[in-house]
Amino acid sequence: MQSIYSPRTRCRSCGYMSFCSLFQMTMSGSMSFLKTGSLIFNLLVFLAGAACTALGVYILVSDYGPRELSGVLGNELYHIAAYVAIAGGAAIAIISLCGCVGATKESKIILALYSVLMTIVFIVLLTTAVLIFLFLGQTSHQTRESMKTVLVEKYGVDQENPENRVVTEMWDFLQTQLKCCGVSGDANSTDSWAIYKTKSEWYRTRESSDLLVPKSCCNPNGDVTMCSRASSFDGPPNADPPYSAPYRKNPHMYHTGCYDEIVHYIQGHALMIGGIAIAAIVVMLFGVIFGVCLCRSIRSRGYRY
Repeated sequence: MQSIYSPRTRCRSCGYMSFCSLFQMTMSGSMSFLKTGSLIFNLLVFLAGAACTALGVYILVSDYGPRELSGVLGNELYHIAAYVAIAGGAAIAIISLCGCVGATKESKIILALYSVLMTIVFIVLLTTAVLIFLFLGQTSHQTRESMKTVLVEKYGVDQENPENRVVTEMWDFLQTQLKCCGVSGDANSTDSWAIYKTKSEWYRTRESSDLLVPKSCCNPNGDVTMCSRASSFDGPPNADPPYSAPYRKNPHMYHTGCYDEIVHYIQGHALMIGGIAIAAIVVMLFGVIFGVCLCRSIRSRGYRY
């Protein structure tokens, strides 16, 4: 005889919802929640990956792309970063699509593959971020030294040489856009504006003997002659550093090195960059969690594939 406490007997003998039906509705609601969550997070990850790929492509095809900037920086870091952005963004977008397909089809195999691949990508990105943080100081020093070497040896020299011409144009572009001059330091540094006078080949081969710094170091709203040529002004660019404090700054020229301005720009956007990075990591993590939970839920329902 069937027990009166079984879900089937309860369902037949009264108008209340059976335990079995309640369980099925709970499982159905849980599956729906997991599928919806997985699709939403994977869509966000896909958009992030597509944006990263688009950024890498834009860097490659822009007027001042990796080839030009690599010439200024003296290394291939910018070039490598562009290709890494393209490859990494494409990989993330493809993996997120696998997650969407697995969630829609309720396929354990696809969801398991998605969870494993996304976990690997998550670990790689986290490891890369840690390594960049640890070696940032060393990389910064090497970049500064490379920029000095490039400016001293190639800026304004032998403009028939395509590489030197690109380097010169790119340095002029940086100095105009970032309102900087030279590599690093302030007006009292020998590596900012003074690097042109004291170390560069450009100064030795300049077109005019009274030209002290390139015109791209000059404030367009100021006096170009007071900025770039010899004058009676007792500060930059007529008198060479180091100066004894207090010293006068030339209001017609830029004094800060371009490397420092790049660092200042990055620091000014550090909060935004950090927030985007943290948000991307959180979204990826939730995508993996939803994928694993959905895969386990499908398994508990007895699906084979």
